[in-house]
Amino acid sequence: MRSRRSTAGASLVALLALGACVEQRTEYRYRPGYMSDPNAPKEVTLADGTKVVFLDHDPADSALSQSRGRTAPKAAEPKLGPDGKPLPAKVFEPRETLDDGTVVLRNLMPEHVVGNTMECFRKEEWKLVWDQLLAPETRTKWERQGGYDAFEKWCTTNRKSTMELLNRMRFNAIGSDVAMRQTSPGVMRATLAPHLWDQFQLRVVEFEQTKDGMKLLSIRPAP
Repeated sequence: MRSRRSTAGASLVALLALGACVEQRTEYRYRPGYMSDPNAPKEVTLADGTKVVFLDHDPADSALSQSRGRTAPKAAEPKLGPDGKPLPAKVFEPRETLDDGTVVLRNLMPEHVVGNTMECFRKEEWKLVWDQLLAPETRTKWERQGGYDAFEKWCTTNRKSTMELLNRMRFNAIGSDVAMRQTSPGVMRATLAPHLWDQFQLRVVEFEQTKDGMKLLSIRPAP
């Protein structure tokens, strides 16, 4: 699969979308227990463009709620264990291995997609990428062009180039070497700066916000 082929054949579909100049709706929600980690995102943008801001306390006590004259709903009661004591909040894990060995990938933000994709490519877990990381429309395009076997071949052929790209983006996500912008509602694109293009065969990653979280839309040579 070379960069000169058709876009569908040359690109592994999936990466980032910031919003165009459209009116944005903001919702305030209590932070879920699985997002109690200090590094968990403070806000996310849903597929319809809605920005969700997570709150750590009852927003009825906040200046925002008071200024709007709102009475926020009471926080949900903590879940109790068999001994009647509250169960500890579950820390958000982008990658979790269950007791039966099943691996579950979770992506709230583009950096989660990048991190999970890197780990899967490092371990050559192509089926895991296919099942849990690819955006639905990307998987559909691959199914029309050879299915999983063609996808696996692309991953194997482009493993080194993909890991080099993701590694650079992971450690310079907000730096001058990577430009991030929204290309359509729910879709974000991360592109390496032009002065780095000679060093990388793949230069673009796209993410899509879906009902199941952020997904990988594409990895390809050029915008």
